[in-house]
This record gives sequence, C-alpha cells and structure tokens, in this order.
Amino acid sequence: MEFILASTSPRRKQLLSTIVSIYDIIPSNIDESEIKKNEKNPEELAKKLSYAKAYSVFLDKYKENNEYTVIGSDTLVAFGNIILGKPKDKNDAIRMLKLLQGNSHDVYTGTTVIIKKEHSIIFKTEVNKSTVYFKNMSYYDICSYVDTKEPLDKAGAYAVQGIGKVYLKGFDGDYNSIIGLDTHMIKDTFERYNLI
Repeated sequence: MEFILASTSPRRKQLLSTIVSIYDIIPSNIDESEIKKNEKNPEELAKKLSYAKAYSVFLDKYKENNEYTVIGSDTLVAFGNIILGKPKDKNDAIRMLKLLQGNSHDVYTGTTVIIKKEHSIIFKTEVNKSTVYFKNMSYYDICSYVDTKEPLDKAGAYAVQGIGKVYLKGFDGDYNSIIGLDTHMIKDTFERYNLI
C-alpha cells in the first residue's frame, strides 16, 4: 500500500511519520478561493477543503493500477464567526493576534482519507474541533512575536507547538489536530482497513 500526503506542511509530515514511516508527498493544486467564497461555516469549510485536497491528488493517481491511500487535511481558526486563515502579511498577523489575545477561539481540522484497495474505493472525512485559550498580550508582545516570522504561515497567526505556546493558557481538544493533522482519526481508519 502506497501512502500519499496531499500537503507539504512540515508539521503534517512530522505527525504522519508517527503512523507510517514511508509515504510520498504530492501537494494538492486546488484553487481554494472558490470553496472559501461559497462556504462560511468553519466546520464545513475545513471538511470541504480537506476533501478537495485529497480528492484532487487521488484523481491524479487514479490512472495507475495500484493500491494507495491519500490523506488530505485543512486546519482553520475561527474567532466567533470570523474565519482566520494564514495572514497576508505582518499587519494582518497583528490584526489576528489582537483579536485572539485574552480570548478563546476554535480550531477546526478537517481530515480526509481516500483508500483505493483491491476493487473498492473508501472515502472518510471527519472534522475535529478544539478550543484554544490565549493569555493577554500587549501590543509589544504581539509585534515581537510577529517579528519572529512564525505567525506568517500559520492559520490564526500562531503555532501552538512553537514560540506561540508561551502566549497560550491552554486548550480543550486534540493537540495534534490543533497542530494540523488528526492522527487519531487516521490511525483508526488505517487499522480498520488493515493498512498498518
């Protein structure tokens, strides 16, 4: 069985390595803007984006007559009804952190596993919701953190496993899902279908 991660995220690669040691990286080339424009519910958006990423890679591989499994994932941060993706620039990261500091917010990680095995194709998509609690941050704290550049490629402009953890009070939910991959769901699915 060939395993494929539809993402180049170093964090997702590291997490998937805890389940399977050998896998390929084939990043999805979907245009996310259309999905984001039409879906404003964060849970549904995480689900749809993870599915679209996995499915596009699955289709590209489909012409090959072999067995393979594609994993797609998408993580987004929602503050109330405001969905926070990756910041456009430093000012956008500052704006996001000013919203999040001193508050709680939700993190949604959609995970899709598509398995082509023998004569069947299995689709499984789930969303994991966690809640993260931020400490109060001064404007100086926010700017200093943004200057580290860590927030610039992270949904919600922070990394729970990086420098950003010093600004967090705690969380309710699944740590790996907050980082970006629902390893419990993936491992359960792999075991259920005898992939590992």
